[in-house]
Amino acid sequence: MGTGYDCFDTLSHTLDPRVQGEQRANRLLLKSTLENLGFVNLAEEWWHYTFKPETHPDTYFDFPVSRRSLTGHN
Repeated sequence: MGTGYDCFDTLSHTLDPRVQGEQRANRLLLKSTLENLGFVNLAEEWWHYTFKPETHPDTYFDFPVSRRSLTGHN
């Protein structure tokens, strides 16, 4: 993808022209796939997408995520 998640360099911009080849293709694939499902990309972060219209725009979801909830294993 060209940078790690939460890298706040301008290389993290979704369409930064310095990102080329497979990394750019992956960003564009992610972008087109999620946009086709109703998500909008934050242009400064290739990983940041928000579903529009937001179903709960005034709700902050803050809850613990456990390994078991993700995998079914302890």
